[in-house]
Amino acid sequence: MKKLFWFFLISHLCSSGLALISSTNSSLFTLDTVNPEINLIAPNGGEEWYIGDTNNILWTATDTNLTPNSIYLWYSMNGGGDFITLAEAIPNSGSYLWQMPDYQSYNAKVRIQTEDNFGNANQRNSASTFSITYVPPTEPESVAVDISNNVDAIITWLPVTQTIYGTPITPDGYIILYNESAYEYDDHFYYYLWDVTEGTSFTHVGVAHHRDQMFYRVVAYKDYDERLESILTAARLHPEQKLSLADIKDRLQNWQGGEK
Repeated sequence: MKKLFWFFLISHLCSSGLALISSTNSSLFTLDTVNPEINLIAPNGGEEWYIGDTNNILWTATDTNLTPNSIYLWYSMNGGGDFITLAEAIPNSGSYLWQMPDYQSYNAKVRIQTEDNFGNANQRNSASTFSITYVPPTEPESVAVDISNNVDAIITWLPVTQTIYGTPITPDGYIILYNESAYEYDDHFYYYLWDVTEGTSFTHVGVAHHRDQMFYRVVAYKDYDERLESILTAARLHPEQKLSLADIKDRLQNWQGGEK
């Protein structure tokens, strides 16, 4: 009789335990492990942007699970050494209107990042640096060369009075460049001759005795932070180095990492 009682008791407990266990299936879902695709269109290197302007940062960002406000933006004034927050959690509109900083850099970069609902993120930096500078003067007009004495070349030009935007400006000086071939607009073939800080003329002494032909170019400049003066001083001391206009621009861009 005892054996029969324990059999029924154990049987009852087992059946009760089974009654407490249940299961169900969740709906199908996809686990996203792929980073979003992002492409920085501008500025992506080589742009010349000016203080006081507004310019559009342009990008594309795609993913099936992007969050509504998924874009983050930063900028650097020293080639990517340090980044400053520009915008956080903004819509993926493909563009952002950026008011330029009020100081110069020849080594600026932008960084953009996006993230999806699963925490997958991706970011891009500008492929190379771009410049943020003051609005430059226009190029001098009516550049003329007088070699009537068959010895010297007297170069003259009209004074520059405005920027490329038409706003008033007084240049700090003019750079005189020369070329023995007719590469009129190629910065790599025009070499530093001298710079003039007073007046609008320069005499290339004795050049007619040594050259059959010579081409000249005059560039007005405004040296807001004295970077250019250092470069031109070195060029005066070492004329044998034949510093081209392209070299001058490169040295400005590489000056102390590009930050004022």
